[in-house]
Amino acid sequence: MKNSLTQIPVGATWLLCLLITMASCDLELQDTFEFKGELGPLITFEDQTAWEWLQTQTTPTTDTVLAGDKFDYLLQAIELTGLVDEYNQTATRDRTYLLLNNNAFEGENDIIDVVTGSTDGDLANADVAMLKSLLQYHIVEAYIDQVPTLFEYGVDYKFQTLNPGEEGAIYFRRDERYRVDINESPQLPSTARDTRVYNHNYVFQNGIAHHLNSYVRNVPF
Repeated sequence: MKNSLTQIPVGATWLLCLLITMASCDLELQDTFEFKGELGPLITFEDQTAWEWLQTQTTPTTDTVLAGDKFDYLLQAIELTGLVDEYNQTATRDRTYLLLNNNAFEGENDIIDVVTGSTDGDLANADVAMLKSLLQYHIVEAYIDQVPTLFEYGVDYKFQTLNPGEEGAIYFRRDERYRVDINESPQLPSTARDTRVYNHNYVFQNGIAHHLNSYVRNVPF
């Protein structure tokens, strides 16, 4: 049996190719595609210090439940520990503030539980020295953005917090999608606590801030 293709006249084959070519010429050119990674834009509040901005981020008193993304507890903690000047200083911009939202304070093993011994506790009953050490660990003596500071992904970058010595060491790492994790380094002791940054890159007059849903530590406070 002859192959069916051999039965198609040469002229017909040529005409078919011509029609396909003409049809393809009518296709519109595809728009230029620009790849964009997941690096978020800088959110700038360069006319405000971290302290001034925090005061605009409280839950309205008409709400019966504190909004998790707000900073009511952190503001209370800063005032209780006498650290207002650290969040309000303008002597340097070489600071990274890890801002602990309300979610970081509530619940078992979260901050209120840690500094009062009870999930039903109140920060007014906190161990102030412990709370101060915790907050100081969340202020880093360097300006840390996703890039260029964390230039290479998958690498643990070591920095120093306001807590002195090795107990004040903190590690930052970003992944290929620019998400930042804190204290996942194997160099840290088993007592360390890690978390992933919740919101990135809030630029202030006195440094940069990232928001956390959970606190981090090197050793117990």
